[in-house]
Amino acid sequence: MAVEKLLDDPSKLKSIRDTEPYVSRDMGELDQVFSTDLAQRLLFERGLRTPYIRLWRHGQDIGVRKAAKPGDDGSDERRVLSGLADPAYVVSQMRQGATLVFQAMSTYCPEVEAFCAELSEDIGVPVAANAFLTPPHSKGAEAHYDLASIFLRQLAGSKTWRLHEPPKQWPVKRSKPGVTPPTPQCLEVTLHAGDCLYLPRGFYHEGTTAEEGSVHIAFSDGVEDNWTQILHDALELVAERSVALRGRLPSTAEALSGASKEMWKEVREDLFRTLEDLGDEVISALVVRRLQAREQQLKKAETASLGQILAVESPAGDA
Repeated sequence: MAVEKLLDDPSKLKSIRDTEPYVSRDMGELDQVFSTDLAQRLLFERGLRTPYIRLWRHGQDIGVRKAAKPGDDGSDERRVLSGLADPAYVVSQMRQGATLVFQAMSTYCPEVEAFCAELSEDIGVPVAANAFLTPPHSKGAEAHYDLASIFLRQLAGSKTWRLHEPPKQWPVKRSKPGVTPPTPQCLEVTLHAGDCLYLPRGFYHEGTTAEEGSVHIAFSDGVEDNWTQILHDALELVAERSVALRGRLPSTAEALSGASKEMWKEVREDLFRTLEDLGDEVISALVVRRLQAREQQLKKAETASLGQILAVESPAGDA
C-alpha cells in the first residue's frame, strides 16, 4: 500500500483527514518514485516546458528561460520559441536561492504516475504530485494555504515548516500571495529524509531551508474537489428540467421595486422541487463522473502505435 510509505499508522488517516496535521518519522526512502537523480534527468534530458517546470523565489515565479538575445547559432531562440526550460539558467537561479518545481508529474513521469495510482486506490480519490528542490537558506513560496490536503514527503535534506490555523474550515477561495497569516501558529516542524507531514487543506504553511537544501514531493489528496462542484453539475441538470430557473433575471426597476422577490420565490420553489426529484442515485452518479473525469485528467496519455495508425510497418526489433 502506498499510504504505508506516507503515514506511520495508515488507520489514522480517517480521523485526521482534512482536519489535523500529522507528522510521520523515519518512513524510509522513496527513491523508486522520485530522487535528485531523476530530477537531473528530467531537467537535462526530457526537455520539459513550463508550466511543468517552474522556478520560485519568495513566492515569485521567475521563469525558466533566460531573457536574453539569441546567440549566433540561434539556440536560445529555438529554446524560447519551443517553450523549453533552459537547464543552465535553471541551475544559475537555483544557485541564487530559487526553488525548482516539477508540476503535474503523473503526466510525464512513469515512476510518479505509478505511485499516484496506487495511493489513489488506497484513499479513494484522484492524486496529483509536484516535486520541490530548494537550495540551502532559501524559501520558494510565501505563506499560503492550499485547497487540497497534501502529503509532504521529505526525500533528501531537510526543511522547516511553520503552520498556522486556517482562516476558516475548508476555504474554497485561494489565499492571497504575500499576506501574513492572520491566524495563530499551530505547528513548527523540521522534516528530514524519510519524514512525512500530512497537511490538511486550508492550513497556512511556509517552508524554509537552513544549512542544507531540501528535496520533497507533495501528493495532493482530493485535488480540490468539493460539493460546490457537484452542486454546479446538479444545477445544470435542474436547468434542463426547470422552466423557472431558465427564466430571465429581473430588470433593475423590478429589483428595486421588490418585484424580484416574487420571481425568486417561484424559482426557489421550482429549484428545490426539481432537486428533490433528481434523487440520491443521480447525485452519486455525478460524484462518480466527476472523480473519473479528474482521474483521466491526471493520467498519462495512453500510448498508441503510430505505425498501426499510419498503416506502416516498424523496422524489425522496434517495440
